[in-house]
Amino acid sequence: MVRMQGFTLIELIVCLALLVTIAGAGAVRLPDVLASFRLSGAAQRLSAALRQARGRALERGSPVDVQFDEARGAWEVRDTRGASVGRETLPTGVSFVGLPASRRVRFSAIGTTDNATLTLSAGATLRRIVVNQRGRVRVQ
Repeated sequence: MVRMQGFTLIELIVCLALLVTIAGAGAVRLPDVLASFRLSGAAQRLSAALRQARGRALERGSPVDVQFDEARGAWEVRDTRGASVGRETLPTGVSFVGLPASRRVRFSAIGTTDNATLTLSAGATLRRIVVNQRGRVRVQ
């Protein structure tokens, strides 16, 4: 008797059931993973904007502000004359949950600023952007 090699119908059904179970478990976690990616991206973009604002203040020899609009979920970089240098909004699902009392970070002509901590949230996940007095920006 010659035996053909391959899968039986029962083996195929078991493999498909296992595949569907694994895919279903992954789909449940997908929104949390996407929110985490959005939050990390927003934190990196905001920290880059703060670093650019500090660089612009050093380059021009005049103060530069980064102002935050909590209601719109946006930030704007402004020079000393009040002219907008750049504006960006947070992605959907990401919001500000902690800002400095003045709702801005001002870099002086020598790149220094007051200590500031900005907190972004996406669901239960938080990212903090810390700016020290020397103007160093880091994401936690």
